[in-house]
Amino acid sequence: MANNYWLEQEKKFLKAIENVDVPNEKLDNVDFIDLKSHQDLGNIGVGGGCYWIWTNEPVIHSLHKNPIPKPFDNGELIYNGIAKDDVKGRVFHHLFGFEDAGWSGISIDIYTKASNSHRKKACSPNGKVPFINNSPIRNKEQLLKLHLTQEEKEFINNSEQSVFHFRNGINLNDEKHKDFKFRVYFITGLTSLYLEHIEKEWRKNGLPKLCSYLTGR
Repeated sequence: MANNYWLEQEKKFLKAIENVDVPNEKLDNVDFIDLKSHQDLGNIGVGGGCYWIWTNEPVIHSLHKNPIPKPFDNGELIYNGIAKDDVKGRVFHHLFGFEDAGWSGISIDIYTKASNSHRKKACSPNGKVPFINNSPIRNKEQLLKLHLTQEEKEFINNSEQSVFHFRNGINLNDEKHKDFKFRVYFITGLTSLYLEHIEKEWRKNGLPKLCSYLTGR
C-alpha cells in the first residue's frame, strides 16, 4: 500500500532530526531581556518564534499535574509558547495587557468583574480548575492560598459566588507585580517545523505551571 511508503519516510525524517540541538532546561544559550517597561520588548526580534517567561514572583498554582521545570536564578519559568507570526506582540498581551482582555495564557491575577468572555477558572466546585500541590482549587479557602493582593482577597471574601476566574494576562506596571523580576527568553526567525520541535523537546524538562497543554493546541 502507498501509505506504508509514507510511514517509512516519516521514520527517516524523525531519525534525521534526532540529533538537532534544542535549548537546555536553563536556556543557557538563548537571548533574553529583563523587562522594566513595555518598551524593552523592542529588543525582541521581528517575526515569529518561541519564547519563555521567567519570574521570581511566587506562583503558587499550576494549571496541570505534570512535572514542572526546575527553578534557577532564584525564580522559575512559568510559561512558554510559540508564536508563528509575532513573538513581541504575543508577549505584550501576556505581560502588559489590559484588564478586560479576552485572551492570554498568563493566568495569575483574579478577575474582579463578571466574566462573560474566555477566561480560565481560578476556583470552581466542579470542572477544570488549577491545582495547588496537585489538589484542585474547589473553594475560597484554597483559592486564598494563592499569591494575592489585599484587594483580590477582599473581593473573594466579600463575594457570594463559588466560581472565580483569572484575568487574561497581567500588567507588570501594576502594584502586585512591579517589584518582582520578569524575564523573557526568545528565539525568532525560525520555521514552524523547528519551532514545534523545540517546544516538544524542551518540554521534556517539564511543563511550566501556567501552560495548560503538554502538546498540541
